Amino acid sequence: MAKLVRSLIGFVLACLAAAVTQVLFVITPLDIYGLNDDQRILELGKVLFLALSAATQFAIFAAPFALAAVIFGLVQGMRGWAYYVFVGLAISLLGFSTLYAGESRSEFTIANSYAVAAFAFSGIIAGYVFWVIAGMGGGRRPDFAGVRKEPEVVETPARGHLKAKDYEHAEETTAKPAVSVPDRGLRKTH
Repeated sequence: MAKLVRSLIGFVLACLAAAVTQVLFVITPLDIYGLNDDQRILELGKVLFLALSAATQFAIFAAPFALAAVIFGLVQGMRGWAYYVFVGLAISLLGFSTLYAGESRSEFTIANSYAVAAFAFSGIIAGYVFWVIAGMGGGRRPDFAGVRKEPEVVETPARGHLKAKDYEHAEETTAKPAVSVPDRGLRKTH
């Protein structure tokens, strides 16, 4: 139950982070910084409103893909950040291609490098935020996190202190010693 709650909270915060990232590609921090105090507050309110609206759309679109990816990650024991960042990137680029496919053929298009960068970066941020909130604790725990095991002590004879019983199972060799480099008659012997 805790994993489910952590995953839901992680998904909501990942959608919010992706939305804020995309809105900050539209209304840049430099634009906000250049305003006076009253205008800055109004602009930050607009950023917040746009981010909440975009987060809702992101959640609606990404929910089935994220659910499948999270279940796969939990079953396979994916605990690394790279998996969740890659999933976030893939979902965001899928969203971009869906928007592009749904466009009418006019002069104005979403297909430009800035829009692709905004979608890609927002997906990367969303995947990372999800991993920080829910992904690190997902999947199987490594062996070292479980019950402490006592190290296995293997007794070996100390070097130079071998006894006759240590040679009981040694094979006798009567053949010539092995040469590390095969002799093809090319070595000088004089």
